[in-house]
Amino acid sequence: MISTPRLKQLLVAASLGLALGTAAARDEPMWVPDRVSVQQHASITQDSLRTAIIRAGARRNWQLLDEAPGELRLKQSRQGKHEATVKVAYDVTGYQLSYANSYNLNADVERQRIHPTYNLWLRNLSGDIASEVTLLTLK
Repeated sequence: MISTPRLKQLLVAASLGLALGTAAARDEPMWVPDRVSVQQHASITQDSLRTAIIRAGARRNWQLLDEAPGELRLKQSRQGKHEATVKVAYDVTGYQLSYANSYNLNADVERQRIHPTYNLWLRNLSGDIASEVTLLTLK
């Protein structure tokens, strides 16, 4: 029979093991999208592509943090608990999304691992930008 203090130690150890296992399981390889080339079309200018990227971000509440010529920084935040910032480099030939930083998403940039939510957010943003770019070519 296990004594009460020993049982408590085992329960604490088991709980810690589960907690650590769960935390470790909450990351996956960081999705690094390829540069996207845009179709050469008269209606696609650097400014129209900038507008399309911002419009796409607004669909899912990405906020424009900062911009420089050919580069935007967009931030996604959920209830102040989880945040991701991405860089979008762009010109008339295409655009590239890349990780800038994050808060509370278990990011390990050296190992290229992050919480699955980041990858979901980035895939959604990428798809939304592609949709907005397609709309540009219909004009």
